[in-house]
Amino acid sequence: YQAKIMTDSFMHCLKKIKLSIFFSLWMALFFPSSIVAADNSLIIKTAEINSQFEAYFLNADFDLSFNDDLDEAIRKGIPINFVIEFELKKPRKYWFDEEVAKKTKEILLSYHALSKQFILAESENRLIAFDNLTQAKNELKRIKNWRIFDKSQIDDTEKYSAYLLVKLDQTKLPKQLQADITSNQEWQLASKQFQWTFVNKK
Repeated sequence: YQAKIMTDSFMHCLKKIKLSIFFSLWMALFFPSSIVAADNSLIIKTAEINSQFEAYFLNADFDLSFNDDLDEAIRKGIPINFVIEFELKKPRKYWFDEEVAKKTKEILLSYHALSKQFILAESENRLIAFDNLTQAKNELKRIKNWRIFDKSQIDDTEKYSAYLLVKLDQTKLPKQLQADITSNQEWQLASKQFQWTFVNKK
């Protein structure tokens, strides 16, 4: 019986979000001048690679903000999945750059109704609980000590090209929502690819 109540509540939330999306699209179609740009934003500010023993680790900081629709969806129990993609390439003069390392990390942001906490679950099975959404988003803005490649993977080349991308993974949203938000810019949340030069200090 309790499971049925939770399912009914979840479906009711999806219907509300669908109606909100439909209303936004309708307003944009007939009253374009009245629409204010969505305030979803994801910008990578800094990224650096540090060595520890026989491996290299990534630290990075983002600017991250959600609009009201996304905030409400999370508070109502819709899980939001973020994907972090890192690549390291070795420049080559007469051919495509050589891929040296490629890593992906997933972070799931969700609300646990029973404990009334917001949970960040990383793909490395690391769980962190927060009392409010602001705290969870502040933690989501940082990557700390993410192991991305080993020293044995790089050679004497002095400089490599590093790339970092962060995005909301719409394919992990509930199926009922995916068809409705495909063309909705308010649910498009992805950073531009951040590129920098990694110097191999011998």
